[in-house]
Amino acid sequence: RIYRKSVTIWPRQQVGSFVSQRLSPRGAQPAPNSGGSTKKTRRRVASMAQRRAANIRERRRMFNLNEAFDKLRRKVPTFAYEKRLSRIETLRLAITYIGFMSELLAGTPTHDAVS
Repeated sequence: RIYRKSVTIWPRQQVGSFVSQRLSPRGAQPAPNSGGSTKKTRRRVASMAQRRAANIRERRRMFNLNEAFDKLRRKVPTFAYEKRLSRIETLRLAITYIGFMSELLAGTPTHDAVS
């Protein structure tokens, strides 16, 4: 037997109101005289000095993050001829290495060992 799913097509007006009700915060009611229009929120414009300061903070944050990854790359064992590991490769290799070292210290056999 072949089963076919029935497809229900709803009028756009019904779907639109359903979606807006689902997306609004719980218990929130629309303003009584809003008429369905939403007020455009005003975006705060940052001054040039604020933007420059934010850029400096972001640059410093990224520098510190890259420095931390470089330190982690030096601690994780790799082959000399391998290319520089990406961030995700570094993290995955570090997780594997930590797991291996934990098993080694605990004295439990690894899953790759053959008795």
